[in-house]
This record gives sequence, C-alpha cells and structure tokens, in this order.
Amino acid sequence: MMQTITQGRFPRLAYIFFGGILGVFIIATGNVTQAKPDNSLKQIEEEIIHEIKNHPLKSKDSMDKPLEFILAAVKSFENVKDYSATLFQLERLKGKLQPEASIQLQATAGKPFFLHMRWSEPRSSKGQEAMYTTTKDPSKMRVKGAGFLGAVGFITLDINDPKSASNNRHNVSEAGLEMLIKTLEHGWIEESRRKATEVLVSDVVCYDRPCTRLELTHPVNTDGYFLFYKNIVFFDKENNLPIRIENYSWPKEGESAPLEEAYGYKDLKLNPGLDLAVFQK
Repeated sequence: MMQTITQGRFPRLAYIFFGGILGVFIIATGNVTQAKPDNSLKQIEEEIIHEIKNHPLKSKDSMDKPLEFILAAVKSFENVKDYSATLFQLERLKGKLQPEASIQLQATAGKPFFLHMRWSEPRSSKGQEAMYTTTKDPSKMRVKGAGFLGAVGFITLDINDPKSASNNRHNVSEAGLEMLIKTLEHGWIEESRRKATEVLVSDVVCYDRPCTRLELTHPVNTDGYFLFYKNIVFFDKENNLPIRIENYSWPKEGESAPLEEAYGYKDLKLNPGLDLAVFQK
C-alpha cells in the first residue's frame, strides 16, 4: 500500500538571529564515517562498483538495495550543474524539536560550489539569508538577519562560529545534495561490510513525487559506530535522487524511536540555469 508524506555591534546583534542559520543541511547518516568531499562523483561511482564486484552480497544481505539506489543517484547527479528547491528542516536541539523551517535554496554542483538560502518560515526567521562559496575563503559565510537586522545587510561570519555551532547540527560547508550523496555512498559501503543493518523497502509518495522509501535500522551498536538507530531516505523514482532523509535516535524501552532531524527537498528543479549573481552579495 502506497503511503503519502506531507510535509562589533551589528555582528554581535546578528547572533540573536543567526543562531539557527546553519541547521539546514541534509548530511547526517546513520554512521560516524565522513564523506570524502574531494572525491569526484565519477570516482564515487567507481568505488561503489568496485565494492559490489569485490564484496558480492549474498541474497540474504539487506544492503544490496541501498547500494543500488545510491549508485543510481551518483550517476544521475553527474548530469546536474545547478538546482533549486524548497528545503524543509526539522531538528532536535538540546532535547527539543525546533519549529520546522522552510528555506528557498539555490545551489551549484561540483566545483566551485555556490549556495544561497532565504528563509520563509518560521516567522521569526522570515527574510533571513545565507550564502556560501568555495571561490573565496571556504571558512567564511555571508549572512543577513531577519526583521530589523535585515537593514544592516550582509555580514561575514566564520562557518564554525561557536554561537552558531551551539545551535546547529551541521555547518554550511556540508550543505547540499552532492554532499548528501557522497556521505550516503561512503557510509553505506561500510554498512554493507558490517552486515548489521536491517533494511525495509516500500513505495510511497513524498512531496507529491512517487518515491522509494528505504528504512535502515541498526538494532546493535556495540562499538558506537552508528550515530542513529534508524535512517529513512526517500529516493525520487524519476530522477533517482534522495529528496528527504529522517534520522532517529535509539528508543527507550516501550517507546518509539524519537526523531532527531529531518530534511527534505520539495519542488526540486534540476539545471534551471542559475545566475551566479545570486551568490554574490
């Protein structure tokens, strides 16, 4: 049965509004292994094929489907130059789920990397903006506050600024679909070797798009390798890309696994031909 998923002075003042500006990046997977950001998508494709060839999966091994889907995503994204979407973000910070954010996102693929985001929700963040590029100092980002602080215009902050980092799960350099794909690929290859993941596959509708839902559960975490008890990833059946991820922590006895973070791309448009002037403010 198909399910449907619905969905100085000024810099110091800016911290009030920019405390949650970085927590919008779909990058976390179930494990602590980091992506290899310098690897090209072609190198990643070759790595997956090599893994499948040299470590053939038995019929009872449940990681064959995740590897199949992430390989298709890698091949699909090789043809992407830029993209735009409405990015939805839901995060648990200090034990409490924050209000869902809605952000208009524009980004490029490959190098150099350009990213621009503008918030429309929640109301307290409406009009807030953030920009990042690897063409200048990759340790810095440009940000503009919501409300009256918007009159100040854009200011420069470190991407690992302590006050921002304390209110976010990820930093801006980890943003975007390409890094998500690389992280899933690297993590899922390691998971296939560990043979400790239970996988469920189903057909769903997510953001009005026919999708395949992969649910990866880690019932055993003896060595602490896995960051999350469960990951759920939605792959768009038309473009083969992951358009939503949900991460859940380990449940207490008799309770459901609590959602820690969820990120999704709605109305994803590939290769719209973005004007680079959008990223230069």
